[in-house]
Amino acid sequence: MKIKKIGCGCLVIILSFLAIIFVMSFFINRSQERKRLEEENYRENYIEDSAKLAVRVAKRNDLFPSVMIAQSILESNWGRSELSRDYNNYFGIKAVKKGDGIVFETEEYVEGQSGRYMESFKKYSSKSESFNHYAKLLSTAKRYAKVKTAKDYRDAAKYIQEGGYATDPNYANKIISVIEKYGLNKYDE
Repeated sequence: MKIKKIGCGCLVIILSFLAIIFVMSFFINRSQERKRLEEENYRENYIEDSAKLAVRVAKRNDLFPSVMIAQSILESNWGRSELSRDYNNYFGIKAVKKGDGIVFETEEYVEGQSGRYMESFKKYSSKSESFNHYAKLLSTAKRYAKVKTAKDYRDAAKYIQEGGYATDPNYANKIISVIEKYGLNKYDE
């Protein structure tokens, strides 16, 4: 009789434990799904908000809005980087004059090797000013002259990398990947 009571007691404990695990996993999955949906919604809003500005600025400067949006995503981590959030620099544009910017640690590639360096970056008064300065840079700097001759966003990304915009040897591919993943080329039409 004692053995049956102990056996039944163990069974109740095991079933209770399994029920608790099931309930916990249900709530964890719901929480993860909620976070995934929030992130997806955040990214859609970022694209929509940036697209309004990018289309206007890019069209005035004969640039591709899709490239502008993709670069802002890459350079600002979807507008979450401290540089974009606090200083409105959505393109990782460096300050030309010493003391004219804010210093941040950044990843750079030197002779094919990745390293961390302290660099001075421009500060802007608004997101709009950042987008307009980026367009002016690509439209007027001689090293980016080929960007304005690009037939499509792929060529533009390639020419931006060739012009030395970033030291990452895969920069053009990253821009293209973001454009294609999120269908940003629809803003080029």
